[in-house]
Amino acid sequence: MRWAIPEGVVVRVILALAAVGAVYFLVTGVVNALRAYEARQEVKKWEAEVEELRLRQQALESLRQFMQSDEFVEMMARSYLGLVRKGERGIVVISPSPTPAPAAVPEPWWEALLPR
Repeated sequence: MRWAIPEGVVVRVILALAAVGAVYFLVTGVVNALRAYEARQEVKKWEAEVEELRLRQQALESLRQFMQSDEFVEMMARSYLGLVRKGERGIVVISPSPTPAPAAVPEPWWEALLPR
């Protein structure tokens, strides 16, 4: 015996399956688009950090080169070690020690009670 399926039911089932498939592909596409957007944002963030680190590296490299220069070595020798070149005179400034101020003699407590 053959089962008879009404033709309207077959059309409805096919349309329902097509709708489910379309919704599936639509949702999958949206999810993939969101993931791609998030990945692009993360790439931009990492690129910005790489650029910041590259600038920092350049600054540190410039500082390293300056610290290896004769100019820097001479500046440190003069500033921190007090060295002078041949033919120059070094000056040492000795500040006078401050004289202590005379200590104020406090008035006796009872004088505050007497009229003046």
